[in-house]
Amino acid sequence: MLAKKGNWVLVEQVYLMCDQRQSNIPHDTKETDFCLRVKGFLVDEKKVVGDHCVILTKTNRKIEGKLIDIFPNYDHSFGDYLPETAYIETQLKELLSGGLDE
Repeated sequence: MLAKKGNWVLVEQVYLMCDQRQSNIPHDTKETDFCLRVKGFLVDEKKVVGDHCVILTKTNRKIEGKLIDIFPNYDHSFGDYLPETAYIETQLKELLSGGLDE
């Protein structure tokens, strides 16, 4: 997919390579680059995912990095559905009011 100037994008910067990280951190963490991900508006005319680019953040900072997503979505969640949570409201109302009749 092609990103054009002004598109909302996500870039990544590598702050520390694996071999530059402290020796006193967990082994699996030490094997991973320390990266920063920032969203902003593409300053360059045209770029594709994987290209080096410049963005302008909402706080007017210019950031350089590797383009990793175009029009990024929020894909976090609060986890899987827990059936136990369906009854919490009813139980709480009963406990606070002294019964379901009120």
